[in-house]
Amino acid sequence: MIESEWLHTVEWGECDPAGIVFYPNFYRWFDSSAHYLMKSHGLGQTEMIARYAIVGFPLIETHAKYIRPVKWEDEVKVKSSIEANSRKTFTVKHRIFRVNGTEELCVEGHEVRIWAVKDKDTGLMKAGQLPDEIVERLG
Repeated sequence: MIESEWLHTVEWGECDPAGIVFYPNFYRWFDSSAHYLMKSHGLGQTEMIARYAIVGFPLIETHAKYIRPVKWEDEVKVKSSIEANSRKTFTVKHRIFRVNGTEELCVEGHEVRIWAVKDKDTGLMKAGQLPDEIVERLG
């Protein structure tokens, strides 16, 4: 299983008037973290597009569970890992911890992404087969 983590200090512009992170920002962090995870393991979207002529790996499902509020100036650690993969999709698990002294789980969620290709007949995007080497690398 591949994993990654990165630190972030919550900025005022990411918060609502009460100083609590506005929920769409968690999804923005999830997306950034998924791409960071893939790129840090040699599977960056730009490289995969060039190598396999795919469209990319867009989302088909997202979910988040809010456990504790995250506030302005909190330092957080975003940990992401591949939770599962199939022939056409992979699931990225995300956990966001407040790290002011100890790690305290605040948000957990996941994204399901497809290995997107262009349909040869229609030109529309569709889920394609993940190459065996990619399935293997995702774990």
